[in-house]
Amino acid sequence: MSATDIIDVHAHVYPAGCFTEVLKGRSDFKMIENPRGQSLHYRGSHVMSLPPEQDNLPKRLASMEEAGIGMAILSVGALNIGWAGIGDIAAARFVNDGLAAFCRQKSERFRFVAVLPCANHEAMVRELDRALGLGDAGDGISTNVGDLQLHAPELRGFWQEMNRRKLMVLVHPTTPCDAPENDPGTFLSVGYPNETAMAATKLALTGVLAECPDVKIVWSHLGGGLPMILDRIDRGYQRFSSCPHPPSYYLRRCFFDTACTHGPALECARATWGANRLVFGTDVPHVPNSEKETVNALKNTGWSAPELDDIFGGTVRKLVA
Repeated sequence: MSATDIIDVHAHVYPAGCFTEVLKGRSDFKMIENPRGQSLHYRGSHVMSLPPEQDNLPKRLASMEEAGIGMAILSVGALNIGWAGIGDIAAARFVNDGLAAFCRQKSERFRFVAVLPCANHEAMVRELDRALGLGDAGDGISTNVGDLQLHAPELRGFWQEMNRRKLMVLVHPTTPCDAPENDPGTFLSVGYPNETAMAATKLALTGVLAECPDVKIVWSHLGGGLPMILDRIDRGYQRFSSCPHPPSYYLRRCFFDTACTHGPALECARATWGANRLVFGTDVPHVPNSEKETVNALKNTGWSAPELDDIFGGTVRKLVA
């Protein structure tokens, strides 16, 4: 890719059959048809959607061209591989094969991040090596893996392996096992960014980020509410013996995608993290016109050309495998 190409680090595609594969035997999940595609429900609550024509390659390329985006790094976002339970090894392989196949159709325009069976270390390493051979640019993980939170002891091996290999890890919010029932979508809108903020905070307070300084974590949506409450989090960190420095010390070593078009929120994130910690992301295809609107929102900030060059692609080029 050209050094001037915009790279979208937060873009999704869902390979055909991946929802069925991940959710085998899960009667608490149901796919519901609606006028805007399909909706995944958990205990009666809307937790994510499957937009129509989301895997339409010509349509996706046309949308990228209109926005001036040269490459998209694809993931399955909130589709939590841990929902597959003991079937997570097969499900991860299915998803990664599907992502790789989509990317091969236009390899100069698409990369992907793999999903991994994180709780089984040997299986995780095997699938990671296999995915890297398929062109994996890093790894994608949701804010929960099944019923496990990201700081759980069962997932410490995942972070250690990502740290050892110095890989990029994209973290996307998802619905936790104790999410509200019969919610039409308010938790998806409001709760998901808070899931990101909570997961990041717990990784800092429990010592995971101190132990794994070389993993290149990219948090979604500017880090959720983190930029506005970072000082509040820092004030209470002394109660956690595994966190020798304030959480902000560790969180400012992470990266945060710009899947947001609200100018004041972008300004807050830049002031909190620094422009060199922001990477361009859109959340396409879930948000209509998000590619063009996110590009325009950043260009309208008045930030310097070097800052925007880093955000649009310079920084993420240093992160990908």
